[in-house]
Amino acid sequence: MSFLNHQNNQEHTLPDVFTEVKHSVTARQVAEMYGIEVNSHGMACCPFHEDTHPSMKLDERYYCFGCQASGDAIDFVSNLFQIGKREAALKIAEDFHIPFDPKGRPGRGQPVTPEQQKEWEMRQLQKDFREWRGKALSDLNGDYRTLTERAEQNAPTDRDAPFPRAFVQAYNDRTLVEFYIGVLETAPRETQINLYLHDRAAIAALDDLVNGRGKPRASVREKLEEKKSLLRAQREKSTAPQKQRVAI
Repeated sequence: MSFLNHQNNQEHTLPDVFTEVKHSVTARQVAEMYGIEVNSHGMACCPFHEDTHPSMKLDERYYCFGCQASGDAIDFVSNLFQIGKREAALKIAEDFHIPFDPKGRPGRGQPVTPEQQKEWEMRQLQKDFREWRGKALSDLNGDYRTLTERAEQNAPTDRDAPFPRAFVQAYNDRTLVEFYIGVLETAPRETQINLYLHDRAAIAALDDLVNGRGKPRASVREKLEEKKSLLRAQREKSTAPQKQRVAI
């Protein structure tokens, strides 16, 4: 999605503050910005009631299992600072350097500068990536479980006979699935975004193959293996400077 308007050679303009903030930041991001400590599971002590054990879940939105407080990033800041929602949206926009139409009318604000265009598109890319990453990890973890069961069901029973073809295929596919999971969970964010930009179709094709929605064509398999090698080389390259500094 792009906010640039190319129709009738109209001037590029920014959306209103509510639209921009809702598309740019998550509840977890604003919570961490304003001093809320969020653990690795996305849980935090709720700031809206006396909470000594993390009971609030934060991601795109937030929800407290203790007091049932919930909402988006704007709701969170509005409740945290006891201010109106427009004031909360303006505060987030200022603190996160989010450009917007000060008149609140999409298409009638200030012209977008190249820097603002690049910043907005980068935030939109990150938002789209976050949504894709969550679904991709869910699908890949499901594929991993499916392939593990398939490998166990087709495990060799005769030590003198060749490995069953279904066993070998399930094991190889699981190795590839495990590799993609590792990239999405541990690789640098830049590598993960490159995976989203260039390989989400290949990952979807792999998911189709595992679940019987696609034909196991050699060309698809070869392409997946090629991407696997390229990603491994990229990951090794990204960690090379760190290894070099440690050696020094």
